[in-house]
Amino acid sequence: MSEQQNNYRYLEWRPHRWRKTPYIKGRRIWVWHLLEQMWANDMTPEEIAKDFGLPVEAVYEALDYYEKNRELLEAEVEEERRRLKEHGIHV
Repeated sequence: MSEQQNNYRYLEWRPHRWRKTPYIKGRRIWVWHLLEQMWANDMTPEEIAKDFGLPVEAVYEALDYYEKNRELLEAEVEEERRRLKEHGIHV
């Protein structure tokens, strides 16, 4: 486990073929999915935490991770879009 991974209480890293960014611990929610839902629906961290049944601290950790790793996360989102498009799914 890297030092960065030790800094988060609510984020966990899972083995994945190409994705390196974390999920919300104990959930099948990738950090990007949580933040994307928050931004798309113009929600506050408190609102998205309530909507997903999470501690608000988990949302703040996801935001912190995003701010520190924005380029990696955005590159992974583009990779996911590319892979979906290869399978005929346009997002």
